[in-house]
Amino acid sequence: MTKVIALSNQKGGVGKSTNNVMFAITVAKLFNKKVLHIDMDLQANSTFMLSLTFDQTTWPASITKCLDGKDLEEGIVHLTDNLDAIAGDKDFRNWGTWLADNVKGTHNRTFYFKPLLDKIKDRYDYVFIDTPPATDIKVDNIMVATDYVVVVQETKRFAFEGSKDLTSSYLQTLYNDFNDEINIQVAGILLVLLDKNHSVEQRIVKKTTEYFGKENIFGQIIKNHLRLENYGEYGVQFNDWHDSRMLALFSDLFQELEERIEQFEKYGDIKPGYQYEPKYVINNRLTTLGKKELKPNGLD
Repeated sequence: MTKVIALSNQKGGVGKSTNNVMFAITVAKLFNKKVLHIDMDLQANSTFMLSLTFDQTTWPASITKCLDGKDLEEGIVHLTDNLDAIAGDKDFRNWGTWLADNVKGTHNRTFYFKPLLDKIKDRYDYVFIDTPPATDIKVDNIMVATDYVVVVQETKRFAFEGSKDLTSSYLQTLYNDFNDEINIQVAGILLVLLDKNHSVEQRIVKKTTEYFGKENIFGQIIKNHLRLENYGEYGVQFNDWHDSRMLALFSDLFQELEERIEQFEKYGDIKPGYQYEPKYVINNRLTTLGKKELKPNGLD
């Protein structure tokens, strides 16, 4: 069964697009899964990163054009044997207005995207969607088509409040309005951009853990990494052991995501006390498995 995953937060600038691309590439390359990445963020940063990574200079149709034409197929680009993508574009910021002008009824506007995705998603194991930092009709369309949300939270006070609003208020409103038509779960809170020497950020980690429960926080925290920042400028690389550690980090995050999904499907929730045991990298060092599986060899 295809799993549709949305990485989301109401706040921008938390590394959401970079994480989305890293998940998509890691899952496709290292786990041999069929992956579709859809860029529905307003800045189209994921598309920029994928273009640099795979030397993709032309995209046949952006997500906005696909939506206007009611056909996602025309936007699909094959980047590798296992990884396809649909490009984002800045015109998507106006799509909410287009929906209001062209689609009658709140329900029809909210569920415009889902049947289009349903037509193509079964050819993939995972669909990763990069979402806008908002809670409007554009995001509504994404969420009602999503199986699992990964809440990407910067270790800042306002980001913590945003995670609370997203999970407790926004998603609950969708459940109240469309309970029988959606099946979305919060897979967990993914903490990013941690400066371990910053006492305020440490307090936010503690406060987030206390509020959501330890089992609902991803075990790996994505710290500030110059290598990840470089990927945003030059594309994702897999040429040295620094790159291997980045892919090891996201390999562990994906393995944890799969474990979390398995628990939802077996028990309906994350079991109390759940904690992921890293397999690829521990304390920023590759494990034996990580050294074996993650030898730099390019991304082709």
